[in-house]
Amino acid sequence: MYSLSNAFKTFSPMLIEPAKAKAYLEKVASLSPSDLKAGDDLEDMMEMLFGPKPMMVKSGDLAIIPVKGVIGSGLTELEKMMGATDIEDIQEMLEDAERDPGVETIILDFDTPGGTVTGVPEMAARIRACKKRTIGWTCKQSCSAGMWLMSQCDEVFVSPSSVVGSIGVYIPIYDMKAAYAEEGITVDLIKAGWAKGAGYTGTSMTPEQRKLFQDDVDEMHKWFIMDIKSVRTYADEADMQGQCWSGKKGAEKSLVSGLMNTFDDLLMAIDPEEYAIYERAEKQVPSTGPAGYAKAADVSPEQGDDKDGVPPISDDKKKKKKKKKKPDGTDSDEDEDEDEAEIPDDGCPPIDTDCKPKA
Repeated sequence: MYSLSNAFKTFSPMLIEPAKAKAYLEKVASLSPSDLKAGDDLEDMMEMLFGPKPMMVKSGDLAIIPVKGVIGSGLTELEKMMGATDIEDIQEMLEDAERDPGVETIILDFDTPGGTVTGVPEMAARIRACKKRTIGWTCKQSCSAGMWLMSQCDEVFVSPSSVVGSIGVYIPIYDMKAAYAEEGITVDLIKAGWAKGAGYTGTSMTPEQRKLFQDDVDEMHKWFIMDIKSVRTYADEADMQGQCWSGKKGAEKSLVSGLMNTFDDLLMAIDPEEYAIYERAEKQVPSTGPAGYAKAADVSPEQGDDKDGVPPISDDKKKKKKKKKKPDGTDSDEDEDEDEAEIPDDGCPPIDTDCKPKA
């Protein structure tokens, strides 16, 4: 993913665990256009590797907004296919739900290790200012950038074994000067301005240059903590130093509102009637996926279905019947298949309509 990879290369503050960022980038880098065979669909292949593209779901007076994968800003369609979520898409879905008079409660469903900084504080403020009831939920992970966004909901519920937290910021900078020296390479950086070129590959930073990056990280971290404490007033700043917590620990440390074992439990707690509506809507979709739709298409209404007690109509039964003739020419009580009449070919020329005037 260019957004995440570029942030690593340009010394930008990061809101994602290093190991998770590395694992994701390696997975993306392993993809090759040569893996696509003739006739293969790129979108289908990406869906097989990263899952379907998340879409908002509306059910009754609920709107469910998915926040899945690595979070970025200004992502390409290809990056979204590779399991990333664009801040701008989250904002559009939130605005759509907020404008809809039929929606009363907005659930933000998180499964994200975090991402880049750009746009996250602003999106957090947008969630906090939402005029409708907002509920954050995760049964998997909501870390770093995801935690920043989720914490701004009116209520936050997580499953006990989920992972939350990672409230911290970092910038990765590699000092390659010693490695270059072993290879006999010396970098002579010609510049103007003491801060210019800080962190350039093959050079070491001065204390003043390093302080620039440290100040940037500290400022973002304070902003992160301030936003969480503005809504999670009982949370302790000591628990916001980059640690990851289980959902159970997160609840004990007041980083979330409470625990729910499943999403169904959450819906039941919100409104049992809305839960029933949501369940009915789910059952209308074949659980077997595309194969289920194909199977359903094999039986037309006129054929019937064994399940409803009406046996399918065979091809033989669809043929027209006529009374069998007796030797004396009168009709008998027995039926026989009626042969389909063939259109005679008397060599009639086709009707020429090209030269006829339009009515």
